[in-house]
Amino acid sequence: MQADRGREVSRSRDGSGRRLFFGVSRYSWFAMLALWLVFAMNSNFRNFLFLVQPPIIKEFHTNAQTMGIIAAVATLAQSVLVLPGSAWSDRGGHGWARKYREIPMALGYMVFSILTGIKGLTTTLTSITILQSIKNMFGGAGEAIEVTAIAEWWPIERRGFAQGLHHTAYPWGTLLGGFAVSAILGAFGPENWRYVFLILPWVTLPVLVFFWIYSKQNRYRAFVEDTEHANMTPPNIGEEGRGTPPGALKQTLKTPNVLVTAICSAIGVGMYTGITFWLPLFLHYIADYKAASVAWESVVFTVTGGVGQISWGGVSDKIGRKYALIACLLWLTVGLILLQFTNISILWLIVIELFAGLATNGMFPVLYTFSSDSSAVGTAGVANGMQMLGQGIGGAIVPLILGQLIGLGGGFNSESGYLYGLYLMAGLVLLGAVLVALFTRETIGIFKDRDRALVSRGTASVD
Repeated sequence: MQADRGREVSRSRDGSGRRLFFGVSRYSWFAMLALWLVFAMNSNFRNFLFLVQPPIIKEFHTNAQTMGIIAAVATLAQSVLVLPGSAWSDRGGHGWARKYREIPMALGYMVFSILTGIKGLTTTLTSITILQSIKNMFGGAGEAIEVTAIAEWWPIERRGFAQGLHHTAYPWGTLLGGFAVSAILGAFGPENWRYVFLILPWVTLPVLVFFWIYSKQNRYRAFVEDTEHANMTPPNIGEEGRGTPPGALKQTLKTPNVLVTAICSAIGVGMYTGITFWLPLFLHYIADYKAASVAWESVVFTVTGGVGQISWGGVSDKIGRKYALIACLLWLTVGLILLQFTNISILWLIVIELFAGLATNGMFPVLYTFSSDSSAVGTAGVANGMQMLGQGIGGAIVPLILGQLIGLGGGFNSESGYLYGLYLMAGLVLLGAVLVALFTRETIGIFKDRDRALVSRGTASVD
């Protein structure tokens, strides 16, 4: 009896009783749950506009070019607040204290999503675009804070896996959202697409309450202790409640690893936004699927998207961020080219989307982890904000171009324009792999000391 009691005391002192899977503190796992739910809501709010495109097109009698412009403007808006919002978050404190700057952002993207569901406020395409753009301003800054928070709640040795698991909220969270959208359109009819925005965002409130209650200083310090006792490395965040050290922001912004990953983020979200813009239109107008079914058929790739995020993030912990990222980008290039065959049958659609899904989302946790690894102390928020800045720009430009290409290729009912757009996206992703190979330096893993690039190790990242 005394021996058992002694073992319990020992487990309490070294934190082993609080460590769960992979030797990671239970506080990290519960933080994962809270932040996953927050990011899932953010991701769905961004995706709703694309899922209800067919009924919007029918109601306003618009064309591909106009829808491309709307998608471009709304996506570009993601980048407007991201750098000032990220810097504001860094100044407001790190670790558990990130919640003080995340909650206002989340309430912002929730409120403007709900406003999109009010018919009197959305009688024109312009008003829809304005509301969705303001919502995305909050959403872009919110994502940068959310991925930074998860990086600060997990050991560095498990950071890639953690970012991958967290990022399954986009797409697994949006997969659930896709079914919810289908249910609403099926129940109320596609003409009542506004109900999607009016009903679903309210789920955010209990999620934010859970995050606020959980993110406490004592839990964060217990996580740090558990991580050190497990012989792993807690994030170097400086003082929890203090802001960014002088000069650290400038140092982070000029590092090639941060700049190149921001370019890849632009390409990656350009591709992802391009798919979410391209695929519903392709399936509806070329493959001749009904509008209600298109909502779920357009998100099949999200099933394996989450698997890819966890896998590529975990692989990056072993072989390194750089080489995992290159492999993921090459896989995605092939997947994009295959999407042209999704109109053959529903079986082909499922198989091809599941294959492409293994890489559509997989790059993002690696990119966020790469930038977090390469940032100066107290600037991880800004480093990840650079990723969101790139994403806003790339996500705006690609659907704008796709809309023009579909129009030039003969309009919604002609396959040619869709194929032009598909090969454009594949070429951009391949370009991203080349940039990573030549202009970044590895930060972790078995290839760290064998990296070859055109930039020196000392300037590529901030150690």
